[in-house]
Amino acid sequence: MTTTNSGGPNRPTSFSVGLRGDPKTFADFIRLAEDQGFNGIWTQDTLNDKNFSLDPLHQLSYAAGISKHMRLGISVLFSGYRNPAVLARDLATIDQLSQGRLTVGMGVGNAYHRPRLAALGIPTDKPTVRLVEGIAVMRALWAEGEADFNGEIYSFSGIRMQPKPVQQPGPPIIIGARSEPALRRAVAIADGWTGAAMIPAEERDQELAILRDELAVSGRDPSSFSISVNVYAAVEPTREEARDRVQQILSVGFKDNPVYSVEGMADRVAVFGPPEECAEGLQKFIAKGVDEIVLHPMYDHPNQLQQLAKAVELVKRT
Repeated sequence: MTTTNSGGPNRPTSFSVGLRGDPKTFADFIRLAEDQGFNGIWTQDTLNDKNFSLDPLHQLSYAAGISKHMRLGISVLFSGYRNPAVLARDLATIDQLSQGRLTVGMGVGNAYHRPRLAALGIPTDKPTVRLVEGIAVMRALWAEGEADFNGEIYSFSGIRMQPKPVQQPGPPIIIGARSEPALRRAVAIADGWTGAAMIPAEERDQELAILRDELAVSGRDPSSFSISVNVYAAVEPTREEARDRVQQILSVGFKDNPVYSVEGMADRVAVFGPPEECAEGLQKFIAKGVDEIVLHPMYDHPNQLQQLAKAVELVKRT
């Protein structure tokens, strides 16, 4: 399910969906997403202990066996939370199980999670170094032959890892980041960038502008760097009904979040309304050159998945 974007390199914009974590409907959701023509399915690595969530790696291992064609993604794994050598093997296993359909999202995570992680014995110092070196460690271990690495945190030589990923030199790695230094770093070390769903449009435009500036400054071919965004979405007969449903869910999910304000959040970050209005909202992302839109249905997931597929079909006709 793709359509051509007009703001970036001349390549199609793909449409994916966020995988819901309800074990009772897990397999049905994956099959339905593929039947509706979505290009990919994404899990999230959340450290939020207030909302139910399943481990993203196990979700994708399961999805690899259920799906046949969709790409599988994680948005995003937090640096330091998992040892990069162990993570490299886990990710290579998923890439093998899916026959080369994995995309890996990485990020430093939010600072307010770190005290709890530190209390559990998980290293939280030097998050940026852990991110950069962790990515380098995984790529070294994915390569053929013995791996050597000499960094500030990780150092080893003569290490072999099996299995190797199907995709060589490894699955694409994209960065979830917001600050200007982190956005510019993503262009330097990653295959792409992914934007969080709770970011308002004006801030998203600033992020995209920084990424494009860095691509130009560095001389990197924009076609070698993918840009994706996560979008909360709801389709209802009226805009008001859709807004109310989305706002209610966001108000609960972000109630105690120290970073994001829940007041009026739906209007700031979500696409909602009848299919035609949702299609118009999605077209705005395409006009900005976004390569992949990851839609997150908020409730009544099977029905919303089908309604969102109809909105995407309208986008393709424009």
